[in-house]
Amino acid sequence: MMKVLVTVIAGLMIMKMVQSEEDVDGILGGQKTVRVTNDMRNGISVFLHCKSRDDDLGQHVLENGQYQEWSFRNNIAHTTLFWCNMQASNVQIHFDAYSYKEDSAVCDQCYRSLKNDGLYFYNQYENKWEKKAAWNTHAF
Repeated sequence: MMKVLVTVIAGLMIMKMVQSEEDVDGILGGQKTVRVTNDMRNGISVFLHCKSRDDDLGQHVLENGQYQEWSFRNNIAHTTLFWCNMQASNVQIHFDAYSYKEDSAVCDQCYRSLKNDGLYFYNQYENKWEKKAAWNTHAF
């Protein structure tokens, strides 16, 4: 009898945990993923350091075609913000890699591309790339 009671209680606890995760998805939305890719030509390496108020994702060196990717859920206050500092060749910039205000309505898979002529964000729902910043890199 005790085994049956323990099994029933354990099952109810598991159901409650699953329900709680679904409630969180309803309030905060689903999981978001940001991917920043080095799409520079001419063998230009990208030094990328991204962070949020709560998380420092560390500095990464991205060779051509490599990317840094992370996943998260928006905070309950709808103020989620990740920003990056990027250095490549003669270019140094700071950019918002994900902002709830700007990006929550355009992507769940939020792709960013660092190219020789600028920074591009992918609008998942309109299936198009949008240029967010312009620069001109050159190899040394």
